[in-house]
Amino acid sequence: MEARLTELLSSLYPLGLAGSVLLGLAVGLLLGLAHFGSLWWNVGLLASGGALRALGLQLLRFTLLAGVLFGLAKLGAAALLGGGLGLLIARGLLLRRLGRAA
Repeated sequence: MEARLTELLSSLYPLGLAGSVLLGLAVGLLLGLAHFGSLWWNVGLLASGGALRALGLQLLRFTLLAGVLFGLAKLGAAALLGGGLGLLIARGLLLRRLGRAA
C-alpha cells in the first residue's frame, strides 16, 4: 500500500511550485468541505443522543484528515500549505452557509 502511494506521489513531483500549491488547494478545499460538513452532521448526532455513532464519525473524520494531510506533506511544503489554505476556505464557506441555518 505504501509503495503504491509513494509511486503515485513521485509521479506528481514534476508539477512545480504553482502546480503543487494548486493541487494542494483543490484537495484541501474538497477535504475541508467533507471534514467540516461532517462536523455539522456529528453535532446533530451528539444532540440526538447518538454518542457512539458520533464518536465513530469523529474518529473517521480525523483519520481521513490526517491521512490526506500526510499525503500532501509527502508532496512538499507548497502542497501542504495549499491544502491548509483550502481547508480554511472551505471552513469559511460552510460557516457562511450553515451559520445562517442556525
